[in-house]
Amino acid sequence: MNWDRFKELNIDLNDFKKNQLLKYKNLLQEENKIHNLTAIIKDQEILDKHFFDSLLFTKVFNPENLEILDIGTGAGFPGIVIKILYPNTKIYLLESNGKKIDFLKKVILELDLKNIWTLNARAEEYSIENKEKFDVIISRAMAPLNILLEVGVQSLKLNGTFICLKSKNVNTELQDLNSQEKKLGLKLFLKQELYDEVLGERNNLFYSKENQTPLEFPRHYSQIRKRPLGK
Repeated sequence: MNWDRFKELNIDLNDFKKNQLLKYKNLLQEENKIHNLTAIIKDQEILDKHFFDSLLFTKVFNPENLEILDIGTGAGFPGIVIKILYPNTKIYLLESNGKKIDFLKKVILELDLKNIWTLNARAEEYSIENKEKFDVIISRAMAPLNILLEVGVQSLKLNGTFICLKSKNVNTELQDLNSQEKKLGLKLFLKQELYDEVLGERNNLFYSKENQTPLEFPRHYSQIRKRPLGK
């Protein structure tokens, strides 16, 4: 296992954290034989394409000591990876798939992680019930921007940060959004553009919540799907 690339992240990757990540990797590979959690199953690929990729945003944003909601976390990316590397965070893993929630609970138990919770719910419903609760909302490969921002924004604190981990299709998503994030009280303040030989193109977007989100948002999911923001 080659950990060299993690050095560029300026993270204290000590032996304990490495062992935690390896335990997580093993659990992922084991569970993947039963339930399809990921198409990425080789040791080094999990390290690079799940763990390292989940942390690229930390080059420009330090999540330590923050309360973070990971929307559509799936098998725990980036939420569990953030928790392992930044143990002083409080992490909430939001996922609507019950089998994935069961896996996340198993990882939390096996790794003895503290201040991390699973939430088996839909994002648009959870955000309405938990208004302005989180310092940070983060999501990786969950939905296009014009859907993702709307379903999660209510639960973001004023002056909080919404981080969207994206790849090469981000410009199309930005065009489709058509600057309508303003309706939600959000403002794009940073676009982290990266190219990695293994991962390819990566574009991480950082929105600040400058105004309270109007109560009309998020709409019912059927309405959001039928007419996303910007359409």
